[in-house]
Amino acid sequence: MMDNNPEECSVCFNNYDDNQLRPRTLPCGHTFCSQCINNANKNGQLTCPSCRAEHAATAATQFPINYGMEALIRKLKGIEVVPEKTLTAKPIKAPARGISKKLHSMVEEQKNSISSLITSCEEVLSQLGEYRGQLGDWKTHHLQLQDKLYALVEQNKSAMKLLELEDTSVVDMTTQGEEGKTRLQAMLGTLDTVNTAQEVFMIINEVDQCNMDVENWLKKSQELFPNVKTVHTSVKVQETIREALEMMTTETGATADPVHLGDSASTINVCVGNDRCRRPSGRPWR
Repeated sequence: MMDNNPEECSVCFNNYDDNQLRPRTLPCGHTFCSQCINNANKNGQLTCPSCRAEHAATAATQFPINYGMEALIRKLKGIEVVPEKTLTAKPIKAPARGISKKLHSMVEEQKNSISSLITSCEEVLSQLGEYRGQLGDWKTHHLQLQDKLYALVEQNKSAMKLLELEDTSVVDMTTQGEEGKTRLQAMLGTLDTVNTAQEVFMIINEVDQCNMDVENWLKKSQELFPNVKTVHTSVKVQETIREALEMMTTETGATADPVHLGDSASTINVCVGNDRCRRPSGRPWR
């Protein structure tokens, strides 16, 4: 039974030729190339690939060449028939060697599929490269922000130290003031109990000394407090840190869509806050 491609061996799908792939006909009437017949021969027995008939043979050369098939093939290909006596002569145009049209079509289909996948890989690899570059930029920005945060922390520590020193000074001055007030109150009580001139002169001397000490304390307190440098440093650092925290809260409060990476038709989306989705290169996605 002849198929739509008589020039091909129905086993290997290769075109017949005048060498190892010459068409040979089995006693059952089916034709195959010499190479497939030799491959199918097992221990002097050959099973027909088409009808499974058993034939005794040790080599393909034991079966006759199908000259009619060769002539038909040459006619189909527009090649002159080579007489039997000149089979060893070089034909005017030999049939093309290689795989059949069916197999060639299968190979081309696979090549196209592989090429398409390679293109998809290259696209995604390019996107990953751009995305990794963006990640590197973001890490650099984080390190810069981290350095600035450390600087703010150090400023805050310095301001806290100044405030602690100022607080210690205020505590000392408060203690001195409380002691002066207590002495003045005691003087008032003593003045109410004096009975002699000698007692009056003595208590007046003590009152004058106490008044002088308290007045010095009042003057010193007014001169030293508040410490302008300490107050200015504290207020400035507080404002700077508050502004930085408000900015961080505004930025981190925005939501970011997850990154998607899929087939060649998809893209890597990087959405930050309410901005438009952009490629890692900064160009908007369409």
